[in-house]
Amino acid sequence: MKLIFFGTSGAVQTAQDVNVSFCIIYNESSILVETSGNPINYLLKSGINPVKLDAVVISHSHTDHIYALPSLIHNLWLLGRKEPLYILSNRQTIEIAKNMCGNLSLFKKKNLFPIEWIEGNNNIIRIGNGRIKLFPVNHPVETSGFSFQLNDTRIVYSADTSPIKKVIDESNGADALIHEGTAPSTEEKNLNRDGHSSFRQAGEVAEQAGVKSLFICHFDGRIPLDHADIVSEVQKHYRGLIIIPELFKTYNLNN
Repeated sequence: MKLIFFGTSGAVQTAQDVNVSFCIIYNESSILVETSGNPINYLLKSGINPVKLDAVVISHSHTDHIYALPSLIHNLWLLGRKEPLYILSNRQTIEIAKNMCGNLSLFKKKNLFPIEWIEGNNNIIRIGNGRIKLFPVNHPVETSGFSFQLNDTRIVYSADTSPIKKVIDESNGADALIHEGTAPSTEEKNLNRDGHSSFRQAGEVAEQAGVKSLFICHFDGRIPLDHADIVSEVQKHYRGLIIIPELFKTYNLNN
């Protein structure tokens, strides 16, 4: 199983970084997580055939996580996709996603490929040989994290959330946890109020869950951040491998 990050920024982008988005690649399958930026361009840069994309997971309906979905669907139609595309999320996000695409008349395109909308938390969905389960987290709008398992390898994505036991439970013993760390612990009061976590809190969740590695993302682009400072804060609370993702680098998670 491989991970490739296309962006690690929160709602505010920078000259060097864009909104959080990444791809899970395994066997002949691929899953795009979050639809921000330029999904087709990102997939092509990573050597992934967009037409062969199996599924899309959208954690919630905030702009920085969903805005590029119509562009993705439109491009896949222009590229001649025929196979169904699975889109996984919660009820509220799917409703908003459908409205976005409907307002742009995408569903009226001639010979549009089938779109399978899969709604709900705590159901196990099979995508190729992998299994994915969405679960609710703590954010102002309905938001879903997920766990993904392929054979003996398991990764968990917290999505946007303040610290919540559900993430710890779902991440227990996972090979990797992708957890938001929006800002330093000095900002925790405001972060938690808005449904976000600090670097320190991401480390605490990873330590309590006993995960092998922690990927931190969703950085606030308005705050000057030094990677060494982020790692230093996390290390005080988590003893495992800390990774601040490099864009378009391939991370191999196979045991």
